[in-house]
Amino acid sequence: MYQYIYYIKRIYQPSPNLVVLEVGNKRGLPVFNFRPGQYAMISYRNSHGQIEDKHAFSIASSPTQRNFIRFGIRIQGTFTKGLLDLKEGDDFFVYGPYGKFYYDENKYSDLVLIAGGIGITPFISALNYASDKNLTNKLSLIYSNRTIKGASFLDEIRNIENNKENISALYSFTEEVGSPRDKDVLYKRIDAQSIKDYIGNIYGKTFFICGPSLFMAAMTANLLSLGVSRNQIEMEEFSMFPDTAFTSRLKNISYAIAFSLLIFFISFNLINESTSAAIKNNYNPVIINKVNQAAYDQMVSIYAAKNKAISDLNQQIIAATNSQNSAAAKKLIQSNQAIIKSAPIYTPAPIYTPAPAPTPTTGVSRVR
Repeated sequence: MYQYIYYIKRIYQPSPNLVVLEVGNKRGLPVFNFRPGQYAMISYRNSHGQIEDKHAFSIASSPTQRNFIRFGIRIQGTFTKGLLDLKEGDDFFVYGPYGKFYYDENKYSDLVLIAGGIGITPFISALNYASDKNLTNKLSLIYSNRTIKGASFLDEIRNIENNKENISALYSFTEEVGSPRDKDVLYKRIDAQSIKDYIGNIYGKTFFICGPSLFMAAMTANLLSLGVSRNQIEMEEFSMFPDTAFTSRLKNISYAIAFSLLIFFISFNLINESTSAAIKNNYNPVIINKVNQAAYDQMVSIYAAKNKAISDLNQQIIAATNSQNSAAAKKLIQSNQAIIKSAPIYTPAPIYTPAPAPTPTTGVSRVR
C-alpha cells in the first residue's frame, strides 16, 4: 500500500449532495500513476484533529492530468459529511491506486459504459482519458439518474461527446418529465429495449456497469436478455451502505439483509425469465445453459458480498458494545430495535423486457 500526503488544491459542491475535491503534491511534483477507472483509499484530519478511517472512492480525473487527482463524492454519511469541513490547503491522505476495473484502450475497441448515479466517476476518468489522448476507440455511455440536477459531471460529459465523434451518451432521468423527441434522453428507467435501440448490434462490444447493487443486477439482466454473454460484462459496485455512526449501523444491517434477499430473488427470476425467452425464441440450448450458469454465479457472488457486509457490521457492533457498560450496551441495542423493524424494503426496477410472441420455426436452432 502506497501512502501519499497531498493537499487540497480545490474543493467545491456542484450540487447539494456532491462534493468534488482536487488534491495534489505540496512540492508541485506529479501525482501518482493510475489507470482510468481505478480507485484509491482516502482519509483526512477531522475537526478534532483525528485522522479518519480510510474509505474507498473512484478517481474521477484522467491519468493524463498530472497536476492533481480528482474525486467526486456523494454526501451520504459521517465520513463524507466531514469532507465539507475541509478547506483548500488542508492535508489529504491518499492510498493506492487499486482495482482491475479500468479502461484499457488496447483491449477494448468498442466499449459500452453503463452508470447509475455516482457510479459515473470511474467512467468520467475513462472518457477524459480517451478524449485527451484522441483515441479512436468507440465509447458509448448510458447514464441513469433520478434528476438532471443529480447527474454529476453532466456538462463535462456533454462537452466531450460534442467534440469527439467516437464518444456518445444516452441519458436517463427517471423522475423528470420531458419531450420524447429528445433523442439522447430517456425520461424513464433503462430497460432492455432502450439499450438495444441505443447500441444496436451487441457483438464485439464489452459492457462496463457501475452503480448500486440493484442497478447492476437490473442492467445485467437486461443485457443477458438481449443475448449478451456474461464474459462481455464487467462490473464494479458502489456500496449502498453509508459510513454512519454506531447508532445507525444497526439500521444498516437491515438494509444489507434487504439488498441480499432482493439480489437473490432477482438472480432466480433472471434465470427463469431468460430460459423461458430462450425456449420461445428457439435459441441454442447449449449457449442458454452457459448464460444461465454465468448469471447464477455472478448473482451468488453479489449475494455473498452482502452477507460479508452483514458480518462486518455485526463485528463492529460487538466491538463497540464490548467497550461499554454491559447494561448500557443492552439498553442501546434494545432502543434501536424499532429502527431495524421500520427500515424500508426497496423494490427493484423492472429488469426484463418480455420476448415477442413465438413464431413457428423449423430446422436447426438459431445460434446466438
